[in-house]
Amino acid sequence: MVIAVVVLLSRGGGTDQATSPAISPRPGASTKSPSPRPTTTGTTSPTPTATASTLAPAKVTVHVQNGTSRSRLAAQTATKIRDKGYQVTTVNNAGASFSKSTIFYRKGAKDEALAFQETFPEFTVLKEATATQSAMLRVVVGADYP
Repeated sequence: MVIAVVVLLSRGGGTDQATSPAISPRPGASTKSPSPRPTTTGTTSPTPTATASTLAPAKVTVHVQNGTSRSRLAAQTATKIRDKGYQVTTVNNAGASFSKSTIFYRKGAKDEALAFQETFPEFTVLKEATATQSAMLRVVVGADYP
């Protein structure tokens, strides 16, 4: 419709209704251009929120436990963990056997546990700690550990 009006005006039409071609709006239609209206769908988008920053390895405390019968496995693993910059606080035996190498993280430390798991993918299980633990992460070396 805009093109027809532009063509009509460029030919000098539109001023003399008797000689110009008839372009009339539908009966009952407004001659004003509709203004855009915002629409709502009834759903709202979540407001973006800042995510917690992952702490640097030097600020993450790790308790390393041996969940196997392999001698000195926790001590050897603790050395590898320290070499990556983590703060190993305790090294001991788990007191139970673990088939899978597991990371237990304190409430609020899931990001640090995921970062640790990215560095040490051999820890295949990730769980929130159900008991109180002093270290941010408690890692138990299981039978699947290479």
